[in-house]
Parts: sequence; C-alpha cells; structure tokens
Amino acid sequence: MRYTQGQVRDLLDLSVDGFRTWRELIPALVAHKGHGPTFTPGDVVALAIIGELVKDYGVRVGLMTDRFDRLFAACRGQSWVSLETCIVMFSRDGIRVADACAPQVSSADAATAIIIPCAPIVARLRTALVTSEVEQQQGFLQFPPTAVGAR
Repeated sequence: MRYTQGQVRDLLDLSVDGFRTWRELIPALVAHKGHGPTFTPGDVVALAIIGELVKDYGVRVGLMTDRFDRLFAACRGQSWVSLETCIVMFSRDGIRVADACAPQVSSADAATAIIIPCAPIVARLRTALVTSEVEQQQGFLQFPPTAVGAR
C-alpha cells in the first residue's frame, strides 16, 4: 500500500508548510511531488521518526539532512511489521537501523547516540489509521424495489 502526501501529513499531524520545508531540505523527499500515492510504509515510518526527532528532541532538519536521506534508504521497502522490531540509532558517524533485540550498541556509541525504538511509532501509526477509518452505514435505496420479469 502506498500513501498520499495528504494522508502522510494527517498521520503525522504535519502542516503543509512544515512538509514543504522538509521536502526542500531532505533530498529523499524530492521524488514525492504531486498528489498521487508515492509514500511506502517505510517512508511513513522514516517521516514519523524525523517528526519525533524534531518535536520531542528539538533536532533541526537542516542539520541532519544526510542522515535523514540514509534513514529513508534504510526504511524504504520494509514493512511496518519488520520495522516494528527495530531501533534507529543516530550517532556521530551516521545512522543504523537494527533489530531491537540484537546487542549492537557499544558503550561508546550509546554515550553519543540518539536511539529511537520503532515499535511505539508503528503502533501510533496503526492507531491513527484505524481511527481515521470511520464506519459509514449503508444508506437506504432512494427508490422502491421492483420485480423484473423474464422476457
């Protein structure tokens, strides 16, 4: 499944201007122009991670554009199920997407890294998608049923 720019903005609670700014600063977003569904589930998770870094940690997008490009490359093509068990580690050397259960973080890396677990992000995205689907009751027919005879 692919998502449109409007769906992604709604899922991430991101303004049109905010998204436009991100698209200007992050080269991986340049390909996502127009109104068609071009965002993969991995792209949506990558954008949610960027949103968390910006809103919760005060990271400026312009300072980490190269790492964000690598984040998109690492997340693209992956499903939410596979990303749900991962962590994303931003260190001074770059970025790494790894299995959350695998002990891959050295003490030197942990001291200077931002580690973001993907499970809460994926859960939040799933919840947002489920609540956005409002059940609509089927309306009544506007004309009475009529018997159709065989000819």
